[in-house]
Amino acid sequence: MKRVLESELMDDPDQATVYAGSDLDSAYYLFVWCFQKFFPDLASETDILDLGCGAAGIPLRLAKLLPYCRIDGVDGADHMLEHGRKAVQNANLGHRVKLFHGILPDSLDLPHSHYGAIVSNSFLHHLVDPMVLWNALGTYGEANAAILIVDLIRPSNKEDVQNVIEKYMPDAPPLLRRDMMNSLQAAFTMEEVTAQLQLAGLTEKLRLKRVSPFQFAAYGRLTADA
Repeated sequence: MKRVLESELMDDPDQATVYAGSDLDSAYYLFVWCFQKFFPDLASETDILDLGCGAAGIPLRLAKLLPYCRIDGVDGADHMLEHGRKAVQNANLGHRVKLFHGILPDSLDLPHSHYGAIVSNSFLHHLVDPMVLWNALGTYGEANAAILIVDLIRPSNKEDVQNVIEKYMPDAPPLLRRDMMNSLQAAFTMEEVTAQLQLAGLTEKLRLKRVSPFQFAAYGRLTADA
């Protein structure tokens, strides 16, 4: 099945409301589980950058996991950021979690020029040019930055797309089911991601692993001994 592009920005108010709810808790759980498994010794005071932070689901969970870390999240969707900032305020984490509007590959206006960790969840498949994300790791990551990218894997055909939705999202809101169908078709295969890592010069630095029937994780450090 060929890749079918979807919108790079998810800035519909109804989308933002649904994505700010609890329906994605399992996806966030998987991401945090991967983070803990791959980086068990990450210093709790590390500055973390989340690219494509959406409504701040990942920043808030990492802030609770690492009580001394500081997390800056970036997203291009204003409605998502609005929900995210409210969630940060409600969690009383505004002193450690900051959200910023930004669209790669434009230069991001951030408090730090480089970060000790860069994370991204379900952002890659939105990009027309996937290299935008992989190149940003070197731009904003410290020399030994920890990297965790989790995203979808494109099934081989539309029947498999539908099977994923029916098996793993049977009770999800219709909007989420629709978006998941679009996102799976816009996602990359493992072979395509491998080629992207090669093009970005990251094959010796990041490992690629399937972490669910329809998701992969690219993880490691921006050093050759990852």
